[in-house]
Amino acid sequence: MFGRKTIKKLLLLVLLAGLLPATQAFSAQPDVRLVVDISGSMKRTDPNNLRIPATNLLIDLLPAESKAGIWTFGAYVNMLVAHGDANDAWRNNARNQAKKINSVALFTDIENAIERSSWDVNKPDANTEKHIILLSDGLIDNSEAKSAEQREAENQKSRDHLLRVIVPKLAKAGYTIHTLALSDEADHDLMATMAQRTGGLHAIAYEAKDLMPLLLQIINRLVPSEEVPLQNNRFLIDPTIDEFTLLVFHGAGASVSLHNPAGETFDSSSSNSTMRWHGNSRYTMITVKKPAAGEWYIETPEHPDNRVTVISDIRFHSTSLPPTIYRGYPQKVEAWFTEEGKLIDRREFLTLLDVKATNQKSAELLGKFAMPLAASKPHYQFTFKDFPKLGEQTLKIEVDGRTFLRQVTHSFNVQDVVAASLQLPDDGSSPRVILRAQHPDLKPGDVNFDVRANAEQLAAEYRGDGEWKVDLSSLDRSVTQTIKVVVETKQKKTPVSIELPELILSAEEQAGTPSVIPNPAPQVIPSPVIPIEAPTSPNEVTEGEVEIEVEEPLEEVEEETPEESTETSLFDPIESWDDPRMPWIYISLGIANIILFLVAFLMYRSFINKRKKRQKSAEEDEPEPLLSLDDSLDDALDEFGEDDER
Repeated sequence: MFGRKTIKKLLLLVLLAGLLPATQAFSAQPDVRLVVDISGSMKRTDPNNLRIPATNLLIDLLPAESKAGIWTFGAYVNMLVAHGDANDAWRNNARNQAKKINSVALFTDIENAIERSSWDVNKPDANTEKHIILLSDGLIDNSEAKSAEQREAENQKSRDHLLRVIVPKLAKAGYTIHTLALSDEADHDLMATMAQRTGGLHAIAYEAKDLMPLLLQIINRLVPSEEVPLQNNRFLIDPTIDEFTLLVFHGAGASVSLHNPAGETFDSSSSNSTMRWHGNSRYTMITVKKPAAGEWYIETPEHPDNRVTVISDIRFHSTSLPPTIYRGYPQKVEAWFTEEGKLIDRREFLTLLDVKATNQKSAELLGKFAMPLAASKPHYQFTFKDFPKLGEQTLKIEVDGRTFLRQVTHSFNVQDVVAASLQLPDDGSSPRVILRAQHPDLKPGDVNFDVRANAEQLAAEYRGDGEWKVDLSSLDRSVTQTIKVVVETKQKKTPVSIELPELILSAEEQAGTPSVIPNPAPQVIPSPVIPIEAPTSPNEVTEGEVEIEVEEPLEEVEEETPEESTETSLFDPIESWDDPRMPWIYISLGIANIILFLVAFLMYRSFINKRKKRQKSAEEDEPEPLLSLDDSLDDALDEFGEDDER
């Protein structure tokens, strides 16, 4: 049975024809470490330096009871904001220090950055949930070796040490690593593996403007929150809500105003003790305590990532989805209500609610699912097993209480248990398909592959460490090959068959006639023939006859084309490297170089002899005028001439 306070609230909910949902609270204190890449490539991938407002967003959304710290890295790792309690003093200092985030570093030492931010890995604390959020746009690049081969080897060694030693150690210590790639050029395999092996979320910001919404998805996992739907910039607040916070994304210079159910308008300059405004040029946060019940309206351009979070005594819990969901592995999702930690099981109230789940990838709707009330327990549930697309997605669980709406949003990444990639080696060797296990519990002995290229069966060879190779050397490269891979495995003894996305091996270009012919034969354009009138004799014209001018035909002179010419003048221009005069030109140039070398050598020898004679004369105290460079050259030339005469 419930207490008087609970009964009153349930009676109120009866009048509202529903119940108010709320999300589960943290069972442990969150400890968040933000690690930000400041390498020079960020000038291109984040030209507007949106890492600063993104960092501020994390600072603002951290719960009051959390701990946090911020690090920046390039060639070195710098503790930008000291790790500590995320109180008001810490937040104010963090906002000031965030202004120093730049793009000036020369290298990208991800290994060192992860190690420095997890300095207390050997000091486990059961009362904290430790999260590392990595923002980077590149590959591991920490080698200063001179040769490219040595740099590649040292960077690979750092990468292997990070994945094989550091990440497993952090996973064992309870750390969760969330990775946000700020470029399609980043090492996605590295970042995704770090997240998967520690239970974190991996996302890719293909454009700088995607950074803050994707960071918000990661924050959703750090700070689970209960929301009310925001549609057309309007949202409904019911009497059981004690507080709401409105997060509004916008462009620089945009105005934001809030209208309450009574029609009053507020903005950041309004004086109201129940409202607190905070933000920057990219977003605005408005917190309202003891809000009036009814419809509220936010006046600003709509943004898909705007949200309204609420606080209430009655809590709505839902199954915490894993950060990575694998196709072929269904997820059972449940939702239930509690009040003051006690499960609400009054079915006469629960049956009045309409609960559904919506799966989306950005703004694309992937599916809607009903969540009926289970017969055996007061839980709403459904099995999430249809994953039509891969990548970052959300599952939004919505409750319709007739006179109020609530929702909870889960962010996750959908992947295949095995990833397939097509490799075209630079060394000219045969192309191949690499199959790499992504599910942490996938056993190679339980996996079979059906690989076909244009219906031709191919074999997958296991190479160890959860990796298989498919050799494509037998394929006909004159045609485009469509490669299909089907993975067959088991999930709790249940057979699973998953068809991976197709791979396309394009046909090789056939060698043809070059479009540019080297040294083409010169085109001979004949000069125009001008007709000449033949002189007319007076005797040729008689009276009564008409004088007719007869044009004598000119004798055509056939011009000799280059192909017909058998003789070549010494002074004709050279049109081809095959010209028979080319060897003589090489010989002439060689002789000229030899002569110039001999002249220079004789001049140098003469100059040395002269200097020795003058030095000898100086030793005998015979004064002699200083030898100038011009005199030395003249004497050398004179001696050279005397040698020739001799």
